[in-house]
Amino acid sequence: MMNSTARQSFLSASIGTMVEYYDYALFTLFLPILAPLFFPADTIYDSLVKGYLILFVAMIARPLGGLFFGYLGDAVGRRKALLTSMYGIALGTLALGITPVYASIGIWSVVMVTVAKTIQVFCFGGEFNGAGIYVVEHAQNRNEGFASCLLLATTLFGSLLSCLLGIVLTMKFMPDWSWRIAFLVGGLIGLIGIRYRKQLIESPHFKPAKEDALPLGKMLKKFPKEFVATIFLGGFASISFTTTLTFITPVLMSEGLINMHQLMLLETFLTLLAVVTLIPTGIMADKKSPQKVMVFSCWALIILSYFLLYLIEQRNVIAVLVGMSVLIIINEMQLGPMHAFLKNLFPMEYRYRGSSLGFCIGISVLGGLTPLVESYLYSYTHHFTAISLWLVFIGAGTLITMNLATNKKTEEVYDDNLRRI
Repeated sequence: MMNSTARQSFLSASIGTMVEYYDYALFTLFLPILAPLFFPADTIYDSLVKGYLILFVAMIARPLGGLFFGYLGDAVGRRKALLTSMYGIALGTLALGITPVYASIGIWSVVMVTVAKTIQVFCFGGEFNGAGIYVVEHAQNRNEGFASCLLLATTLFGSLLSCLLGIVLTMKFMPDWSWRIAFLVGGLIGLIGIRYRKQLIESPHFKPAKEDALPLGKMLKKFPKEFVATIFLGGFASISFTTTLTFITPVLMSEGLINMHQLMLLETFLTLLAVVTLIPTGIMADKKSPQKVMVFSCWALIILSYFLLYLIEQRNVIAVLVGMSVLIIINEMQLGPMHAFLKNLFPMEYRYRGSSLGFCIGISVLGGLTPLVESYLYSYTHHFTAISLWLVFIGAGTLITMNLATNKKTEEVYDDNLRRI
């Protein structure tokens, strides 16, 4: 159980990260609406591909944000890094809500959307991992796996809020511009998040990194295997939601199989499923260890991805729901305990930078490439099952690099922490 200080720190961190998840979900959720407005093309599918490219360009800023906020978090403190990131997230979201469409100002709308999304994603680079590290450090070696999963479950309510708002805003009686309301609300929620972030108490583990520990090259030289493993963890973390909601569902929409309102309902269901999955995952992570749960999820993705995509290929409502649901469950079993795993992968003076920068490179490069690679595989074969090649690559890469990085080191540290309870 958390003490009062840990509970206050958890609440302040989770509210800020919930805002991140809300804002992050908005762009991908409303992309089928935004793409024709800001990235016009001959077909809706071509507009979506342009949207994927813009998202990929913006995602390049995430590793830079991970480097900046990681340095800030290790050198100055977790609290200042987490507070600063909230300002940029709120500003970027508000900007997306007020940007004129392509028909009004032409190419400048594309530039403005790209800049706003880049600012937002840059600040995301210091948010998710920073909040996770902050929370597990406050757990003081008690129930770190559950604390990590609980943080993600709490922040997923941000995604759930965006889904629920999306359901309302896509009803037939709503005006065409109602999508702007979602982004403006996100900006206002961001201001509330800033208020709570000001109440953060510095991590009990934090000590400013020594000057000779700050150079990036030294960290990469000392922890190359750990850093590569973190990159694959970032790629794994985004692949299921990106595959199901950023790529597959827009394709199904372009084929007329579902509409925008049904997409909102689908994402709401999958988000609720993710939240429900995280609670038993956290319990299991503390009982077995975060790494064992994460290794299991890697094998599940490698073995089941083709079969799950075959189910989605059938275009049957039940089969699609089953295929997507299992992919999301696998994703949460990997992502939920990850912060507890990363805490023991890097020592304290490198922890914020190692976890944030590596994860951000993974989610930006591997995650950003996911809809583009999947679009190519689908266009070439016209089968969703071809996408399993990419999923197996990410799952196998994560499994191999995790094992190379730890060599039971993380397991031993985790078990030692349990013995000290």
